[in-house]
Parts: sequence; structure tokens; C-alpha cells
Amino acid sequence: MKNRKIVTLLVSIFLLITIFVSFSFASGADTIKLVGSTQVQEDSVYFRTLEKFSELVKEYYGKPIEFDLHHSGDIGNDIDVFENIVQGISVDFIMMAPSLMSNWDKPITFLDTPFLWKDVDHWKKALADPDMFNQLEENLLGKGVRILGYGGGGIRNMILNKPIASIEDLPNVEMRVMGAPIQANVFNATGVQATPMDYLEVYNAIKMKVIDGLENEASTLKPMRFYEVAPYLIMTKHAITLRPICFSEKRFQSFPEDLQQAILKAGREAGEFARNTELAEGDEILSGLEEEGNIERIAFEDRSIMREKAIPVIEAYAKELGVEELLDKIKSIE
Repeated sequence: MKNRKIVTLLVSIFLLITIFVSFSFASGADTIKLVGSTQVQEDSVYFRTLEKFSELVKEYYGKPIEFDLHHSGDIGNDIDVFENIVQGISVDFIMMAPSLMSNWDKPITFLDTPFLWKDVDHWKKALADPDMFNQLEENLLGKGVRILGYGGGGIRNMILNKPIASIEDLPNVEMRVMGAPIQANVFNATGVQATPMDYLEVYNAIKMKVIDGLENEASTLKPMRFYEVAPYLIMTKHAITLRPICFSEKRFQSFPEDLQQAILKAGREAGEFARNTELAEGDEILSGLEEEGNIERIAFEDRSIMREKAIPVIEAYAKELGVEELLDKIKSIE
């Protein structure tokens, strides 16, 4: 009798262990894993936005879900990663510059047009309209990418290895720009020698004196250490960034509705977090770098002349892309 009880107990324990292991395995197999990436460094607003998005999705979904986040281009630059997002493989989401999407969708690149915004208030009012960018969003969705929200808020200036002060100096500047043709066209119209180049190659290109600098926002200066090779910040204030948070539509449609809703809500809030963070930190970053002797800010009084030269190019570009209506909406904002 005693032996029988022992056998029964052992069988019960075995069954409990089997059930526990089976349950654990099944739970692990059912856990969804989302992969996010950025080509900039870990302490950048870009990567912090991916982290914020991940935290919010976990909060709103309320079920087991894993995130695998990458930075510093460790799984490829943004262009390579975006290709995977379009195809719905390897990577699920990214926050990146619209100009870098030009190989897949031309109209979205209009958001990166220099001199599009008069000032920060103009930019904020456009973002307050939930329908402002509907045309661009629907077009990109047809290519397999869903825009969840908009980061950005970086005020872009020229970052050079030599000081300049007026419009007359611009023809002597060879500057890296993003790959979309509008970037080179606008800056060429102002007099700059614009050179498209992969972002991760820029530091060495300046160091080797292949180019004189780049144009970018404050948040990139510290993580990318551009000030080491280009310490002069020319305050052209030629752009205020918009950085869409993009998600693979193929992957999105494979998820249950509750996860879809969590992703949509988290994306909107993560975009707002990114904009508020970058706006708040921009001048603080520049002031800190200036106090440390790493950069010198130089006023540029001819910004209005640069914008006047750029406007005809912007209007022609809007017509080419079929986004004249969007440009008119932007112009009409008071």
C-alpha cells in the first residue's frame, strides 16, 4: 500500500511538471516579439522614443510581449531597415527622416523640405490638425508602411568646419544633405554645394575634408560628436523636423485587434513625447556644448534671403509630387 501511494505521488508530481513545462513553452511560443531600430546612438531622442513606444505598448496591451531594440546602425542603416519594414520581415518599426524613404515613396519626402515652416508655432499648428497629412499617410500605407505618429522638433542648422556669416559665403560651402533630390535642389538654389551622402559616413568625410559639414538638429551633435570635426553652428534655422514613427503594415495586420489598438495609441503618444523632448532639449544641448567650448554659434542674418531663393523650388517640388493641396494647407496656417 505504501509503495502504491509513493508511485501515485510521483505520477502526480510528473504530471504537474509536464503541465507546467507545456504551459510555459506554449506561453513563450505565443509571446509576440517586436523589433525596432535606429541608426543613431543609444542616448539620442530617436532611441529614447523607441523605448517610450515599447513601454506604452506593454502598458496598453497588458499581455506578454517582447521588444528587441537596436541603435547605432547595428543591424543596418535606416534605408536598409526600412526595406525590411516594407516587406514585413526582421524589423517592425522605426522613427526616421522622410527623405530617407524616397526609394519607396516620393510624396512623404515633402515633410523634410527645408524652409517649409515659418517657425515653431507654424509647425505646431500643422501637427494639431489630425488630418493635415492624410494624403501622405494613405499613400505610404499603400506601400506597406503605417505611420503611427510624428516625432521631430529639431531645429536644423548648418554644422560646418569653418565659420560663415552671409549669403555670399554659401557657394564656398560643400555640405552633406539627405538623399532625397529636394534636399540638394533647395540648398543648391541658395548657393550651397549640396552633396547627398550616407549619414554614417559624414563624420569621416568632414574629418578627411571631403565636405565642409552637414545640416542637422541639436540632438545629433552629442551622440554623433560632429562638433569634433565641425565646431561652427551657423544658425540658419532652415527646417523644423518631422520624424514619422513607421510600422510594418504586414506585421500590423497579423496582430490581434487589442494589440493593434495598443500600437496605435502608443505611436501617437510616443510621437508627442519625441517632439516635446527634442524641442525642450535642443537649446539646452547647444548651450551646454557652447559652455564646454565644443561649438560656436554664429548668427545668420540672411535666412530670409535663403528662404526666398528656396520657395520657387519648394512650389515646383509640391507640383511634381502632387501635393499642392498640402502645401496650400500649410501656407494657409495663420
